Amino acid sequence: MRHDRKLLFQVVSVLCCSLGLCYTSAAQETTVTMGPGYEKGQQSQKTLSFVIPQGWVKDEKAAKKLGLQSVLVPSGMTLENADRVITIAFQKKDANKPGLENLKNFVRVDLQDTLAQFPDAQFAKWQPSKLDPDKLNFWSIEMYGKKKNKPSPQRFVVLDAGAGYFSISLTAGARNDLQLPVYEDFFNSLGIGPSQ
Repeated sequence: MRHDRKLLFQVVSVLCCSLGLCYTSAAQETTVTMGPGYEKGQQSQKTLSFVIPQGWVKDEKAAKKLGLQSVLVPSGMTLENADRVITIAFQKKDANKPGLENLKNFVRVDLQDTLAQFPDAQFAKWQPSKLDPDKLNFWSIEMYGKKKNKPSPQRFVVLDAGAGYFSISLTAGARNDLQLPVYEDFFNSLGIGPSQ
């Protein structure tokens, strides 16, 4: 039996390290809350390369509305009705702002904010099987809630692009869904190249 569920999207990061899906049957519409440190529409001097998962498409309207680099959803869906989503954000480094000066501090501040918002959040060590830490400076983790969707299950990677950070997040309805080969292939396709 299928249950219709509206999605409530919440940023689980003060710096928008990642976007997370939270399911709620009471939500009348999708809402997105950005952390105070996130500046919409920032652009990187370098490009993030990736292969869109088969059967997925870009939701350009959602990306523009939210000021994100990209929003990917299963074909035929939009951010408002998707049961899984990949979001890509970019945040510029800033040596004068705590948490924006280097990758370690960016992640540390993000995790602190996540735990403040979701005290029962659980973290599991995870790394894309083919991303080489000798070639890319990145950090990755899997996150899920003790209670369902508090926060919703997600895997995310933060790539240091030199002048800023690409935050790539996959959020799904069930933790087991995160382990599907299509998502591993997506994360393994990540790369950073020169500007276009």
